[in-house]
Amino acid sequence: MEHDELIKLIFKEYQMADKDKYTNLFLSSLSTHRLEWRSGLPVLAVMQSFPFHHFQSHPLPSNFICLSEEDQNFIIKRMPCIICSNYREEIVVSKNQEFNNIGGLVDYKLHTFYQSLKNTNDMENVYPNENDINIFLQLLRYIQEIDHNKTIKKGITTLIGKIKEFETNLFELQLLLETLGYCSILETKEHKGLLHQYTNLSIAPRKKHNSDWHYPIDFWTGQDGINKWALNYWFGRYLSATDCQRT
Repeated sequence: MEHDELIKLIFKEYQMADKDKYTNLFLSSLSTHRLEWRSGLPVLAVMQSFPFHHFQSHPLPSNFICLSEEDQNFIIKRMPCIICSNYREEIVVSKNQEFNNIGGLVDYKLHTFYQSLKNTNDMENVYPNENDINIFLQLLRYIQEIDHNKTIKKGITTLIGKIKEFETNLFELQLLLETLGYCSILETKEHKGLLHQYTNLSIAPRKKHNSDWHYPIDFWTGQDGINKWALNYWFGRYLSATDCQRT
């Protein structure tokens, strides 16, 4: 499928997306371990600042005219878009169960955005219960207790097993926390989430070249704390003023 067609489909699904439904599903996944319910929110967060655009390629190499037609076609197909780093044409995989069971965003391909939004839009709305809210509040509290100089990766490993009725592992927890980064809840002054500022995540900086955590949470440390405005924007309907103040 062509880049521009995917962009149109993505924005069509985005316009139909209900923020409350997406956050409902995200929270409801915490006590049920329904990872597919978490797949929509990170993409919805990215879409807050993702620009509608047509494919814009990088300049062709200076020797392009001297190349064979086959080589020229190869280069054209493999040149990514300047805006989103996706190719002019993408192979779109069909919807499947495995795709839904990841629990977060592991790549920034357009077809991933499209399928995540479409799948979530097609889901029934599920409202979180008291256990879900308590798990989320405990998670926020533990994040607040991370030492100022500790990264999220070093500070979060002690969380596993501490929160009652929260089934997870380090990989699933990483995806969940990266979602909070995309939502701008966990960000830094220099490295913002996607709520108000677009960043091409495919080429976003990393704290270390071999880091396996994604932007912007890769740069987060305990001293950055929680962006209370962003927290309220996404989850305010389930957090009282006291809860928001406490976090």
